[in-house]
Amino acid sequence: MLTFDDGFDTVKPKQLLFRIGYNFNEYIGLGYEGGFSLIKDELYGVDFDVTTTFVYVKGSFPISETSSIYLVTGPTNVELTGSDSGVSVSTDDDDTGLGFGFETKLETARLFVDYTTYYDSDGVEVKSLNVGAAFYF
Repeated sequence: MLTFDDGFDTVKPKQLLFRIGYNFNEYIGLGYEGGFSLIKDELYGVDFDVTTTFVYVKGSFPISETSSIYLVTGPTNVELTGSDSGVSVSTDDDDTGLGFGFETKLETARLFVDYTTYYDSDGVEVKSLNVGAAFYF
């Protein structure tokens, strides 16, 4: 669930994320995440969608043989697009993202839940609660 909040109004489009990354060992990794609105949200008759990109360093802290908690941070880009009557207007900006989460490993997949702030500047916040699965290949 993604939330865009400017202090006055809030939109919550449903977002689909794609992640790719590499863990150097059980403690450190690098990753890329891209997301786009699967279902737009409407405010004052205008459809809003949010696109996010996030390149991050991941620090993991094992809590068992198969589970860990982690922190992620790195540069982000957030684009907000409003559409009404065939006219679209977009704006985007960069910030530093920060998130934390929990993951557990299975035979061929990893299940995770995390909370990430993609943008927090000038009274505008873009944050997300993510639940998903990553598959090994």
